[in-house]
Amino acid sequence: MPAGDWNDPGTKQGIYMIGPDAEYLEGAHAASGSAERLVERLERALERWGKLKEEKKYANESVPAGEAIAPPDVDAAPLALRISFRDLPRGKGDRSGRRRTKKDLKGRSWMAFTEWAWNQNWLTIEEPALLVTDSRDPVAVPAAVADAIVRRALVDNVRGQNPAWRPEDVQEATLQMRAVDVTPETIEVEYTGAARMQAGEKRYAPTLFGRAIWDRKAEAFRSLQIVAIGERAGAATFNQRGEDKAPSPMGVLLELHGCSNESGE
Repeated sequence: MPAGDWNDPGTKQGIYMIGPDAEYLEGAHAASGSAERLVERLERALERWGKLKEEKKYANESVPAGEAIAPPDVDAAPLALRISFRDLPRGKGDRSGRRRTKKDLKGRSWMAFTEWAWNQNWLTIEEPALLVTDSRDPVAVPAAVADAIVRRALVDNVRGQNPAWRPEDVQEATLQMRAVDVTPETIEVEYTGAARMQAGEKRYAPTLFGRAIWDRKAEAFRSLQIVAIGERAGAATFNQRGEDKAPSPMGVLLELHGCSNESGE
């Protein structure tokens, strides 16, 4: 790959055009400019592909459609939760939390992803049974699991990247569970909790509530959802909140990976 395309030592995120045997055709890193420049690179890639397929006798067949997949470690995990992040209504007449439009972007074409980037993530847990109890009285979710949920899942990733909270950022983290229905086949679990995290001006203070159904024979969840709703404020370096630091409501949903509404609604 040409050194200029690799953008060393800057960001390597971008769009890269690669042949079937890893042949480099073209590339454009995330900071490489306008859509017009990307179109030029796509056209050059197609020209190079035309020569390459003749040279290597590649079949001119359509690439078969594939299903969207999660990272390999997510699909292989004993328990994987899909996390969705959303801004919530901010009160009558206040539309500052809406999805951004082209008018909002003011010609900044590289920011177009914020029109639709209400982000998703995943959280894996190695021992699913740690989120299950048959006690009718509330018991604490083990600290390691609660810590993973609070620090890694309850972040402001609505519009972009935000690192996990550091241990010292967590001012409160409680997550309890209790059995609300127990049968020979299943246990229905209810979760309640609260969290408060702060790092400088960046903060989030949600209340948590959730439900899950545990299959006792399979020792696996049939369903699991935990919702966190509360006030966020501040901005991280790459989460696109520089012009939206004021306190506003935000929701986070954790749900069983593979058993949810994939439309994102």
